[in-house]
Amino acid sequence: MKLLEVEKLSVGIAGKGSAGRDIVHEISFSLDRGETFGLLGESGTGKTLLAYSLCGLLIPPLSITGGMIRFAGETLYPGDKKALSRKRGKHIFMMFQSASSALNPYLTVGKQIAEAMEAVHGLSYKTALQRAEMLLERVRLERSVVSAYPFQLSGGMQQRILIAIALGLCPEILIADEPTAGLDVVTELNILELLQDLKAEGMGILLISHDIMAVSYLAENIGVMLDGHLVETGETKQVLASPQNAYTRRMTEALGDLEVKIEK
Repeated sequence: MKLLEVEKLSVGIAGKGSAGRDIVHEISFSLDRGETFGLLGESGTGKTLLAYSLCGLLIPPLSITGGMIRFAGETLYPGDKKALSRKRGKHIFMMFQSASSALNPYLTVGKQIAEAMEAVHGLSYKTALQRAEMLLERVRLERSVVSAYPFQLSGGMQQRILIAIALGLCPEILIADEPTAGLDVVTELNILELLQDLKAEGMGILLISHDIMAVSYLAENIGVMLDGHLVETGETKQVLASPQNAYTRRMTEALGDLEVKIEK
């Protein structure tokens, strides 16, 4: 039994005739424990919209318009409209693309990590705050960061705070939306290594990115999205070595051309 199964999932604006339209079209993939599925594609192709649909975060007039979502054998869609949102946090955690926007600028790092564990696991604030310090060490930050505010931290450090929250909540699935965007190469590698640690602990990861190198580092399987459609899917090495879709070929060729220019 797969941890997450998505079958022919469509997202759009519901309505009759020309009043309704789909933006994400019949996406299918699965994810298991300790596995990473990489979702590649350019900006605006519907990757984040798909992620929001899996977490129950779509805001009207957007909604799921068709398909099926199953979590550990339990059908979340179609069915109870609140089923997806109930899984958010404790079972499915989303790292948003902008860590600075995801973190509250008015609360210290420690308070934010602690409050998340209070809300999801019912820990006392004192216990949660003590765990927050240990979680910061696990993501290679000093314990003193517990009293810092997000604006005092770099982008890479803010991403590590989100990973620390994920560690504290222990969800079965982590959805990481462009977790390395805007980071320098060294920091990007650090973030990917931390995600690799979560994966080794059995967490399933949906990695959303336009960065082929990041996806190839972490993901066993890959899906390529274009204009709201999943145009190619399969084992990462096979898809990148021998792409069948024209768009996937253009991406891999562009990466090859860039590597040649760097070597020169």
